[in-house]
Amino acid sequence: MSYANIQVAQIAAISRNRCIGKGNDLPWYISADLQHFKQMTTAETDGAVKGIVIMGRKTFESMGSKPLPKRMSFIITTQLDYAEQKGLVGNEKAVMVHSLDKALAQAASLAKNLELETIWVIGGERVFSDALPYTDRIELTHVDTKIDCGDAFYPELPSDFNVAQESEQMHDEKSGLDFKFVTYMQKEA
Repeated sequence: MSYANIQVAQIAAISRNRCIGKGNDLPWYISADLQHFKQMTTAETDGAVKGIVIMGRKTFESMGSKPLPKRMSFIITTQLDYAEQKGLVGNEKAVMVHSLDKALAQAASLAKNLELETIWVIGGERVFSDALPYTDRIELTHVDTKIDCGDAFYPELPSDFNVAQESEQMHDEKSGLDFKFVTYMQKEA
């Protein structure tokens, strides 16, 4: 599908019951998954900005209301004065937008200028769901656990996405959880 010839990809870690968040935080801590996220969303380029991420306001706040290092963050919020509230006016790594369409358009334009191939949608639940029609690729970390009392969930995958690549099952010693990385690609029309 790509947006202005830039690939739109989603990245998330989900439990067996599709949970992605609990109390505006990740329901687990898996170091290898965080490293995977960083590697996927940060391109090997010479530029100061090495990746572009789109997220909702709650996801941004769950990360301490700070843009991710080496990445341009597009934050979707309906709050008109959000940048002022969070002291982000003039921040060169965070752009407040009021719709997914604006985020995608501005991110695609920036990606083209920076010669980046991918825009990353990183959450939360509503942004993932709303972005699915524009999404070419989905990178999911499947965590082998069920989360009770979760409050954010990844949407059901549309039937036009197939598994393109799958890692071996891995084990995180600290959390005791098993997980694997799976790439889903949209079928060609």
